[in-house]
Amino acid sequence: MKELSSEVMGPAPGKVNRCWLCPRTLEGENVTGEHVIPSAIGGHKEVFKFICRTCNSTRGTSWEAEVARQFLWFSSAAGVKRGRGGTHPDLKVQTASGEKLRLQSDTVLVLDEPEVKVNDLGDKLEITIRTNNPKTALNLINKVARDHPGFDVQKAVREMSTQDSYLDSPLALSFRYGGPDAGRSMVKSCLALLSETGAKPKDCARALRYLEDPSPDAPPPFWLFFDADVVADRPQDHLYHCVSVVGQPKHRRILGYVEFFNFARILVRIGEDYEGEAFQATYAVDPVDGRELAITIDFDRVPPNLDDIKMPKEPPQMYFDAFQTTGNIVNANNRDRVRAHAVSKAATDALRAIGLDPAAEDVPAELKDQWQNEFLNRLKPYIWSQLRRPPE
Repeated sequence: MKELSSEVMGPAPGKVNRCWLCPRTLEGENVTGEHVIPSAIGGHKEVFKFICRTCNSTRGTSWEAEVARQFLWFSSAAGVKRGRGGTHPDLKVQTASGEKLRLQSDTVLVLDEPEVKVNDLGDKLEITIRTNNPKTALNLINKVARDHPGFDVQKAVREMSTQDSYLDSPLALSFRYGGPDAGRSMVKSCLALLSETGAKPKDCARALRYLEDPSPDAPPPFWLFFDADVVADRPQDHLYHCVSVVGQPKHRRILGYVEFFNFARILVRIGEDYEGEAFQATYAVDPVDGRELAITIDFDRVPPNLDDIKMPKEPPQMYFDAFQTTGNIVNANNRDRVRAHAVSKAATDALRAIGLDPAAEDVPAELKDQWQNEFLNRLKPYIWSQLRRPPE
C-alpha cells in the first residue's frame, strides 16, 4: 500500500484543477485554502486543490459552524487553539442546581446575568453584587442609589470589597454529534484529505452525492463507528483529532475515518467500484497546542462487508468509555487553566492593592511581606474550592 505525504504539490503542466463540488476551475481568486479539520476546533492543515471560494463560503461555512457549536464545550474547556486564531464564543451552561452560567474562552465561568441583592439594615444598606465586570458592578451601585435617595455612591465604592468565587455544583451537560450539517462537514474532511492523494472525484461518488444533496433526509454514507477500535496507537493522555482515508482495491472501495476529541467517531463509505492503486493518508493533530501527530489507523479492523455495520440504537460501551476518557483529559486541562488564571489574577490584584503597577517585574524587599499576604488572601477562594472538590 502506498503511504502518501501531506506535501502540497502544484498542478501538472496543462492540467486544470476543478472544484470537487461544482464545475468552477480553481484559479485566480477562486483558489482558497480549505482546512481538513475545521479550524474552529483546532485544525491547522489546509489544502488548496479541493473546493472553490464560492462553495467554501456557501456550503462549508454552515457545516463547519455546526461542528464548532456541537464541540464548543470541549474546545473552550480544554483551551483549544483555533487554526485561524481568534477566541471561542461564550457558551451558556447550567449547573445541576439550575444556576445559569456562561463559559468564556479564558475558562472563566460567569453568571449569565448579573445579580444584585440589597439588605436594608436601617442605618445602612448592605449590597451584594455578583458579576465579573467592574463596570457592571458600578452601574448596579448607581441603580441602587437611584432607588435609595441619600445613598453615598462614592463611600460605597471606597468601602467595596471583592471576592472571587468558584463553582461548587457540577455542570449539567448534554451532548450529541453528527446530523445533516456536522455529518457533511466530517465527510468533507475526508474528501479534503483525499484531494492530496491523487484520487479523482469520480471515485468518491457516494460521498459527493451526499454533500451535493441539501435535503436533511439525504441518506448519510457514514456510520457512528464503534464496532472496532481502528486507532492502533490511541493516545490516552492528550486530546487529538484525526482524519484518515484509504483506497482498498481488494474490496473495491474508498473509506474514510474521522475522529474528533478522541471519542466522536464515524466511518465513511466514500466510493465504490474503486479499481485504482492501494493507498492511505492520515492527518492527526493535538487541538490544544496544534502539534501534528503520528497516528496509525488500521482499516483492516473494518468489516469486509460494510452492510454488516448497523447504526446502534443506543450508545455502545466503547462510546461511554471513550467519552469518559475525553472528559478526564478535558477536566485535567481545564483545572490547569483555572489554576493558572487564579494564581495570575491573585498576583496582579495583590500588586494593585499595595500600590504597584501589575507590570512591575520585582516587588521591593520592604513590600514583599505585604504583597505575599495580599496574594494569599486573594487566592483563598480558589484554595477552598479545591479543598471542597470531591476526590476523583
